[in-house]
Amino acid sequence: MHFVILSGSQRDKSQSIKISKWLAKVLDESDATTDIISMADNPLPFWDDSAWDKDSELAAHAKPYQERMAKADGVILVAPEWHGMVPGALKNFLLYVGSAQTAHKPCLLVGVSTSTGGAYPIAELRVSGYKNNRMVYIPDHLIVRNAENVMNDHDMSAEDGEDIYIKKRALYSLNVLRTYTQALRDMREKHDLFDPAYPFGM
Repeated sequence: MHFVILSGSQRDKSQSIKISKWLAKVLDESDATTDIISMADNPLPFWDDSAWDKDSELAAHAKPYQERMAKADGVILVAPEWHGMVPGALKNFLLYVGSAQTAHKPCLLVGVSTSTGGAYPIAELRVSGYKNNRMVYIPDHLIVRNAENVMNDHDMSAEDGEDIYIKKRALYSLNVLRTYTQALRDMREKHDLFDPAYPFGM
């Protein structure tokens, strides 16, 4: 299995990239491989409809990222809460991702907050973040609160506390994601779910 992890923070040294690397290490130590795409430094220009023109400059910018997304069997979106919202760079990135890259692929949502927030990015993405790319958000999600104080290592020896709780919850959610990934990969291989008459969600 191959997973793409989108680290949604535009900051270089963010809690989102730390958590993305934590999740990647767990998956890499299993039989999976991972690819982290970070939104630090805004890797893509603002989307406009010239991106639909295959010969445009925007299409050229997007193509390498679209190819990386297309290789994924499953996706993890790590979204920090900025002013109660998903950061602009992550939302912009998702505008470039279509059903050709991610349709019917499972996705684990991860909300991140350095305080007690983190739920709003989950709610925002569940409302609108999948319509045209047709990723399948699994029922489970993670909310990593007080992010500076947790998931700083992979030590699982502690018996209780906020850190060990979210680590164990993350392991559980990754297992759910892997199970969905296998099931939906089999489904995509057996069934043609693409109809050119309906390229977008309704």
